[in-house]
Amino acid sequence: MDNRKGFRNFQLACMGWLSIAIAPTVLIITTLIYGLPFPQSISETGTMANMVSSILPFALGALALFSLSYAVRYAYDYFWDKLFTLCMCAGFTLVAMFPCASPYITVDRVGVLGVSPAVSNWIHCVGALIGFGAMICWILFCFTKSDKAKEGQTKEKRLRNLIYNVMGYSVTVCLAFFALSVTGQLIIGFALTYWLEAVILCGSGVCCLVKSGAVFKDKNN
Repeated sequence: MDNRKGFRNFQLACMGWLSIAIAPTVLIITTLIYGLPFPQSISETGTMANMVSSILPFALGALALFSLSYAVRYAYDYFWDKLFTLCMCAGFTLVAMFPCASPYITVDRVGVLGVSPAVSNWIHCVGALIGFGAMICWILFCFTKSDKAKEGQTKEKRLRNLIYNVMGYSVTVCLAFFALSVTGQLIIGFALTYWLEAVILCGSGVCCLVKSGAVFKDKNN
């Protein structure tokens, strides 16, 4: 394995572990350390009494940087690989820089541009849809890409593609419910938005780990 591919796989693994860790980390910090109520969404943990506001933006900012670095250095010459990771960078940057609507926000201007909470929430949601939508497309179209027909692929490659498709379409369903909820077409309770976001992040993270070769390793990742 050449050094470039090795570094690319290391970066994919970092993205995978970070994606998986976000949901449980913010939940533990929010409920166990600060004793705040169970969050209605992962995004809400970035606004709770300004106590945990640095955790989520930092994690999402890291995902944005990883996505940008991957697009610039490791996406090779495949156009869609570059496009999807650049869109992920843009989406995650917006999510990190503009907080969502939350009962914990008590000021009139929020976000890096000092916009109203309503505008910030709109930008935040659009960024989430762009970032996670691009990540889903990245997984379903780029991770499964192969220069060999299915019958010529290794057993490990076919297994990895099965994982990408199962995870990718499961995350797609969750993102669809998330989109319906943020547009007001679906009213959900019991912190379901948190669990939808958790599935989206964890499912995407698992795919990144598989693609990196950290699990189900194969000579053609």
